[in-house]
Amino acid sequence: MKLLNQSKLGLLAILALVLTLTSCKKLDNLVQVNLELQMAQVPFTIDTTSTAGTTSSTGIVYYNVDSAIKASNASFGVGNIKSAKVDSVVITLTSPNATFSSVTNTSASFYSNSVATPVTIASNANGSALSSLTLTPSSTLDLTSYLQSTSFTYTFTSTHPAVLPSPIHANAAVYFHLVVGPN
Repeated sequence: MKLLNQSKLGLLAILALVLTLTSCKKLDNLVQVNLELQMAQVPFTIDTTSTAGTTSSTGIVYYNVDSAIKASNASFGVGNIKSAKVDSVVITLTSPNATFSSVTNTSASFYSNSVATPVTIASNANGSALSSLTLTPSSTLDLTSYLQSTSFTYTFTSTHPAVLPSPIHANAAVYFHLVVGPN
């Protein structure tokens, strides 16, 4: 009887240890934090052209992602990012009377001082008679390694089927969704 009770206690101890170890991963998932992050408005200009074609404009943003994460939850920092995806890219034209009807195939790409390879983060094939355009983000692209930085270079490219007689000024707002948690 004493041996049977010791066996039961031993089995219970092993079971408790296994449950504790498998629960740690579940606890890690429970303490993950979802953050919405917008670095800044990125101003850029679609330059005047004398022929139809493609133009690109670049804007640089300096942003401390680590500080933004710590402001939301002091326990975490940039090293705790589990995933980073673009939620949306919204381009708003600031030139008077400008619309997206004069441009098509608009895309946004970026790189950082930690990953120098540019990656397309969003695009839209259609122009619009509106002065604001939301680009469709790449849903599978994880940008975690890119956000281990403080300097981000955005490039906005568009095709225009006709001459652009005057420059078009714009601002882009890039919204990220981060999942942050223990390592």
